[in-house]
Amino acid sequence: MKSKNIINVIIVVVIVGLLAYFSVCGLKIGDKTIIKGIKELKTGLDISGGVSIVYQAKVEDGKDITEEDLKKSEAVIRNRLEAKNIFDYIVRSDISTKQISVEIPAKITDSSQDPLEVVEGLDKTAKIEFRDQDSNVLLSGDDIESATYSSDPTDNTGMPSPHVVLTFSEEGKKKFADATEKLAGSTLPIYLDEEKITEPYVTEKIESNTAIITMNSSDSYEQREQEARNIAMLIDSGALPFSLEVVHKEYIGPYIGQKALEVSMMAGLVALIVIAVMMIVIYRLPGFVSAVALVGYTALVLLVMSTTGISLTLPGIASLILSIGMAVDANVIIFERYKEELRAKSRNAFEKSFKHAMSAIVDGNITTFIVGILLYIFGIGTVKGFGIVLALGVILSLFTAVIVTKFLLKQFVPLENKHPFLFGIKKEVTK
Repeated sequence: MKSKNIINVIIVVVIVGLLAYFSVCGLKIGDKTIIKGIKELKTGLDISGGVSIVYQAKVEDGKDITEEDLKKSEAVIRNRLEAKNIFDYIVRSDISTKQISVEIPAKITDSSQDPLEVVEGLDKTAKIEFRDQDSNVLLSGDDIESATYSSDPTDNTGMPSPHVVLTFSEEGKKKFADATEKLAGSTLPIYLDEEKITEPYVTEKIESNTAIITMNSSDSYEQREQEARNIAMLIDSGALPFSLEVVHKEYIGPYIGQKALEVSMMAGLVALIVIAVMMIVIYRLPGFVSAVALVGYTALVLLVMSTTGISLTLPGIASLILSIGMAVDANVIIFERYKEELRAKSRNAFEKSFKHAMSAIVDGNITTFIVGILLYIFGIGTVKGFGIVLALGVILSLFTAVIVTKFLLKQFVPLENKHPFLFGIKKEVTK
């Protein structure tokens, strides 16, 4: 085994070790958090408790509120919650009282943050309008297909600038062209819930299906980023058919609590250790490679969840442990195929083993990935959270099996003929 191979193994092991450390402890430079640790993960209602809010639909101009209006409002609120990466929620409506109740996770034990900040924006009507100087409406939310956040530069400086990108429908594109032609040489005020959020200057007719909403340049970058993300979320989730008023709010304790989280995490850790030991005992060097890849896989999943803000729930932990089993399954398929090629004294046994094992691994993971996506699309609450964690786990397990495991195992290939025992092959079989 060449020194280059040894160095490669050491580098990968060190990188995986650092990822595991940062995924658990996080990384801070001064007061700035670069990587959030496991303690910073968002947790669901069943772990940390949360907030219960009851909204009263406000009847305006004598208009009656129908059950269809309430269902539409439920859908809008769900979209807004999921835009915040919150999937462990409960949203109900009552036609008799014209009320909507929402329960969402929040760290009620964290005194540094008001749990009610999580529900900020849920009750906004999010009615967007483009008006002229006489307050005549030129475009409205019905003319907008989507609204997304972007930090791409908006001028020649090349500096990132938080803003909202609006995409118009075909009808909206025509209205936008007419509006900019009419207002060329003046401003085009944009209102959100009767509040003017920006007033861009129009120089000429714009025949485009997109427009941008820039933030107040006097605010800090963090303030502009937060405002742009919030506006994009509100517009993209759709407008409420009526305004809402908070009539009741309270903090709710966890259904199962922190103790269940500790037990579940401990069970996952024990399972990871037992699996790693079994893989090493059965497959020797490939088993060691598998153990390193599994640690890397778990660290990557935690890092992605902490970075994206996906809530960790007990079903999510179950999904994570399930995907660890799938990652092990991929390694078992590869190693068994590798042993068969070694027993047959095949040339390029390493390459052949991966080539022949990939189809079975990819097929199995794709079907599971599809199930996870379907659960995310059609499920609600914790079912949706289970699906997103499962789909994420499948993608990352494929990455570790195809990239990390293959790279590490390749470094040990020079030993396969001299020391077959290290690959789980009895010496008499190779004589």
